[in-house]
Amino acid sequence: MTIWRWSARGIWLGPLAFALSLIGTNLLADENIRVWAVLSLLVAGSLAVVAWRNTKWIASLPNDGGKSDAPPKFQKRPFALALLAGGILVSAFSHVAFLHAPHATFGAAGWLWLAGIGLVTAAALLGSTASSVQDSSSRSDSPTWAHWEIAVLSLIALAAVLLRAWNLRNVPFNIYPDEIMTGSVAEHSYLLGPAPPLFSTVWGDVELPALWFAMVAGALKLGGISLAIVRLPAALFGATTVLPFYGFLRNTWGRAAAISGAAIMAFSAVDVHYSRMALNNITTPFFWTLCFFFVMRGLRRRQPLDWTLAGITGGISEHFYYGTRLLPFVLGVFVLYLFVIHGRKATGYVRQIGWLVLGYLAGLGPLLTYFVTHHGLYYGRGAGLMTWNHIPTSWPDLQQMWHTLWPVMSENLLGISTHSAQDIMYYAPLLLKSEAALLVLGTALLVWRWRHPAAFLLLVSGLGVLFVGGTLVMYPNGSPPMLAHWTPAFPAFYAAIAVPFGAWIQTSQVWLSQRWKWITPAAVALGLAMLAGANIDFYFRKYYADPQTLRSRHYRAAQTSYEEQTVQSRYMASLGPNYRVIVVGRSPYPYDAETTRYLVAGQEYVIIANPEQAQSSIRQSAGKGLAFLLFPGNEQYREMLHARFPGGTDKEVDNPIGRHLFYTYVLKPN
Repeated sequence: MTIWRWSARGIWLGPLAFALSLIGTNLLADENIRVWAVLSLLVAGSLAVVAWRNTKWIASLPNDGGKSDAPPKFQKRPFALALLAGGILVSAFSHVAFLHAPHATFGAAGWLWLAGIGLVTAAALLGSTASSVQDSSSRSDSPTWAHWEIAVLSLIALAAVLLRAWNLRNVPFNIYPDEIMTGSVAEHSYLLGPAPPLFSTVWGDVELPALWFAMVAGALKLGGISLAIVRLPAALFGATTVLPFYGFLRNTWGRAAAISGAAIMAFSAVDVHYSRMALNNITTPFFWTLCFFFVMRGLRRRQPLDWTLAGITGGISEHFYYGTRLLPFVLGVFVLYLFVIHGRKATGYVRQIGWLVLGYLAGLGPLLTYFVTHHGLYYGRGAGLMTWNHIPTSWPDLQQMWHTLWPVMSENLLGISTHSAQDIMYYAPLLLKSEAALLVLGTALLVWRWRHPAAFLLLVSGLGVLFVGGTLVMYPNGSPPMLAHWTPAFPAFYAAIAVPFGAWIQTSQVWLSQRWKWITPAAVALGLAMLAGANIDFYFRKYYADPQTLRSRHYRAAQTSYEEQTVQSRYMASLGPNYRVIVVGRSPYPYDAETTRYLVAGQEYVIIANPEQAQSSIRQSAGKGLAFLLFPGNEQYREMLHARFPGGTDKEVDNPIGRHLFYTYVLKPN
């Protein structure tokens, strides 16, 4: 049995498609031949479909038209119905309690919210046990768990935690102002002042849901005020996402795809980066992945508990980042797709979809009442940033929409592998070129198999985020791509990358003899190791927030200022608390005391605009060192400092890529 026969084409044609996709991805950087690059990507995607179109995916929908394969057990149903009625009633009372005491931090509304979630979940659990419906064919298709697989998943999860939590104080070097603002809002909201309701929004015009800041405040209370602690909650969310993501992939594409996708998510530079920033953007991939995992499991098992947990997860995610506000539309389109494409089978899921809606409302809780009573708040921020805000009504209007949106869309597509992000949060393309080449192949396979519910769910979520968050919503002075708006689609990207890995290994296991079956898993393991090394080397050794990569003059000026503030604050923190820092002369850079406070505590900072008149007022206190900072234009004062304070040490402070920022003259503590 030779591997070169056409029926075994997945073994050799798949790598050929990858090579062609990699060539096209590299050619995208040259605008003069970009048409040929796109053509090669299209051909590569087509070859991937030809190579792997017949690979087996685990079925998501049972083959019995939604009928149970086991007789229902009715003896527990009255109790389940009572719990369900109680859960609905308690959830409704949580809204009444919130309206009665809208300024209570948690209060009766909070306890009723939790009780409602618990009762609805318990009712779904009893309902699931009562119906006992699970399709036997889907059970047999799912691979059994092995000890080695659990060990591999544990190692992937451990790697995800280490890559996100190690040295949070110093990596990334750049400190985005919203990180410090997150800590400040959390402090003033839940540690210093009267705590606002958890079912509300905070942070002035930004208006983010309060629950995230309560969690950050809890971390600051336990760990102290520091940059590492304020970044820690996001790191934990990012690391935890690999677990439901593994389950989501495993239940459709098998072990090989699950291991590949979870590993890529664990070490991907962009995912690691957004997990190491003190922003709640990275929470959305966690909740969406968990929601999609339960939805797909609910399709396969038809148990109310899965659908209820999917809804609760989606509802709770509304308490975090704006991006979740797209989730109801994604789920709505998915449900519509089920009835249109899988009509006969979908009719057996009407009750389950009801559990999904009920769970979503229970998870959202009194926050829904808050948004209803504050008109325009839910979609107001996104609506105010839209590049196009209406459905075209004429041919010229349609042309205008195309001319408005296509430049943004094209820049977004190039931002996957070629153009650096422009959101002043991440300074590189979304993926390495080899990952982007795999993404092309995986996307082609998902499009080819779009009738499979898992493929459709990935496509509608990924493309929906790219169109709405990446194209329609744009900051006025910014330019695409803005990867911070793409975070809800990260799991869709990594899933698409994982699909070719799974397809190649599956094909090889069918057509290779027993003696040679180890070759493709070993090649995949080697490829993943190389991708891991490249991502880790890039992010932890080469990555830097370089303002010169930004096209927008406004953003470039802003990042230059952030860079100067960060270098100054990090240098001051490197001295330790036992120093009095004195800026000699006028500083051209704005000083951010809050950033410094999150890096070092108790350090004194003084600005002496006219040092010649204030020489006598500069003294070294017992036990305190002096650190003089001389910014550009004040170098002439160095000789005066040497004469007045002999024995100090001169130093030139540059940014991490070698650009001079200021001089220092330091006297150690007495």
